[in-house]
Amino acid sequence: MQGQRGVSRFFPYFLIAPALLIVFLVILYPTLFSFWLSLHENRRRDLIYVGLENFQRILANQNFWDGLGRTAIYGVFYIGLVMVFGFLLALLFHRGIKFGGVFLTIVFIPWMLSEIVAGVMWRWMFLPERGVLQNLFGPLLGDYSFLGEGAGAMSVVIAGTVWRGIAFSLLLLLAGLQTVPGDLGEAASIDGANRWQRFWKITWPLMLPTTQVTIVFLTIQAVNAVGMFLSITDGGPGRTTEVVSLQMYKQALQFNNFGFASAVSVLMFFLNAGLALVYINGMRAQNALD
Repeated sequence: MQGQRGVSRFFPYFLIAPALLIVFLVILYPTLFSFWLSLHENRRRDLIYVGLENFQRILANQNFWDGLGRTAIYGVFYIGLVMVFGFLLALLFHRGIKFGGVFLTIVFIPWMLSEIVAGVMWRWMFLPERGVLQNLFGPLLGDYSFLGEGAGAMSVVIAGTVWRGIAFSLLLLLAGLQTVPGDLGEAASIDGANRWQRFWKITWPLMLPTTQVTIVFLTIQAVNAVGMFLSITDGGPGRTTEVVSLQMYKQALQFNNFGFASAVSVLMFFLNAGLALVYINGMRAQNALD
């Protein structure tokens, strides 16, 4: 009897052991290895322990801070535009439109494309003299070359990533809208509340947790964005679109400076964790007020 109790007590752990093993191999081990690698430098195919030297070099490097600023600019526009368009489309599909399933499928097509494929498409559309959108909008702005100017290249990347990322926010926000009780809006309508008042007083407060979770995911995507930058601009012209994640990619895969790149990844890890904690604390504070 005692043996059966012991087996039953540990049986749940046996059930989740395969999942925990997969998590360790796929997530935890690479993370711990990155921390270890960030304390080393590869010299003549050997790893030499250098302590915090990589971090000191990064924090003293002006290119890193410039990349961090570009990451912040990109993140603000990306998160803001994706949230606005995602929310508008979620409200539209939630109310129901004719051929809604067809339009929803069309919206999700960009999200199903890989970042590299989507980025190459956007690069082609803004190629000088041959790009469809370049020939359409360039003459209106005085023969402006989008990929030849820093602001224009960043605008192309933002447009491409927003085009691809809207479906993700739409999915989360539409799921959140479907959890809002419809009878609350009907009761408010009977009491004389107009559409805007029903949204602001009922829908928005109930959607706030879903909105905050969506912003957390979009923030992590923005900080770690690399595929679209790589395939559209490769950080150019000059370094005007070289965000921190792209710097890390180049240090690792182009310059084989794995210790330096791992140190950048560790700093990005703490940046992601810090932003997530800020959002989580905000959500807890909001729940406490409610």
